[in-house]
Amino acid sequence: MFPTAPEAVVNRAFIPTLPDELSVTAGERIRVLAQYDDAWALCVNGRGEQGMVPQECLDRPVASNQPDWRNAGRTSSLVSDGRRY
Repeated sequence: MFPTAPEAVVNRAFIPTLPDELSVTAGERIRVLAQYDDAWALCVNGRGEQGMVPQECLDRPVASNQPDWRNAGRTSSLVSDGRRY
């Protein structure tokens, strides 16, 4: 799947509100493909489903200078050229 991506354990559930977000449950093991400065991470689960997850839901700490994901006001992880991250 993504053997070089670091693995993380989900420490709290996340229920998506946008189509590019990934639903995760506490205790689930996922792979972190990328981390972004808006406190979100692109992840893939064991079923191969991919999407964005707030970094605070992962077992690795979020840097204290990163904004709270609940205030991010995201509408999508799509960039202007249509690629998904």
